[in-house]
Amino acid sequence: MKIDILSPSQETMKRVTQILADARTWRIFCHAKIDGDAIGSCLALLCAGLRFGKRVFWVVSDPAPPSYMFLAHSSDYIVMDEFKFDNPDELYVFLDSANENRGVRGLPSRLDRKGDGTLVINIDHHGDNSMFGDVNCVDPSSSSTSELMWRLLTNAGWTIDSDMAESLYTGIFADTGGFVFSNTTSMTHVALADLLSRGVKPAKIEAALRKNRSLGCTRLWGIACSRIVSWGPDEQFSMTWLFDDDFKNAAALRSDTEGLVGQLMMIQNIRFAVLLTEYKDKGEVKVSLRSRDGTVSAVTVAHSFGGGGHERASGGTLKMPIEKAISEIRERLDKAYDEWNSADR
Repeated sequence: MKIDILSPSQETMKRVTQILADARTWRIFCHAKIDGDAIGSCLALLCAGLRFGKRVFWVVSDPAPPSYMFLAHSSDYIVMDEFKFDNPDELYVFLDSANENRGVRGLPSRLDRKGDGTLVINIDHHGDNSMFGDVNCVDPSSSSTSELMWRLLTNAGWTIDSDMAESLYTGIFADTGGFVFSNTTSMTHVALADLLSRGVKPAKIEAALRKNRSLGCTRLWGIACSRIVSWGPDEQFSMTWLFDDDFKNAAALRSDTEGLVGQLMMIQNIRFAVLLTEYKDKGEVKVSLRSRDGTVSAVTVAHSFGGGGHERASGGTLKMPIEKAISEIRERLDKAYDEWNSADR
């Protein structure tokens, strides 16, 4: 079975939720370096499954940031680098994952798993989604996967309880920057209004996500800010980086980098920001990219090294020392800008 759904209609969303309803066991996956939208959409689906009496497992490649621990079932995950997707009695559900390689590894291609009895559902809002699922429910016009999950649940007539509402609201809050990013639409506010009617307390969520920074996190951000460099026309490009030792010296967690690259975008004249984070034991560097309208897109640069995401927010991984990654990303950004600048627009 192969179903590809772009900007899904009510009818096609019901087909997705029917598959969920028919399966006895759900195993939920999301992308690496798990963020608020991934957490919010996963927890809402997890809660729905538990209420229906399903066996539900949430599998991640990285621990969830502590700031999200106020959400129901937020610690009920299993951390794994790789998983064997070979049980036809389980339904594999990927949320907020543009492709199968950005999180827990091991999922065979759709052709390789053809006829093995397994079924993969892919629910996402990234415009560059590779449509790797057997069932692909992808809507790039949605502000977040959490908003799309709200639509799926509402369309199916499934009850959204207060815990699910809080998770979905948190996911939307995170991916829209508190409802101010350009991906925020009238439909986003319709979803928010419904979630508020179900008991969500905005002040609680805002305090948990924006007024809960640890001293170690603050030190880490200070280190990153001390290294910021800018270049290009009108100094519109900015970059900073973090070494492994920075986390130890600051007594910070890996998850403390969430939101850091966005701070670079608050600098006057900056239109493109880059954060590089070293993972020395893996021999790789995590790359976070942000851009504004009127300059080269973040996803264009991400695609140049095998990453992905959105026009304004993307990322990926480079298998090289961080010193080389600094020059590599700068060269790729300069090249992308030259191509963008010379194109007819």
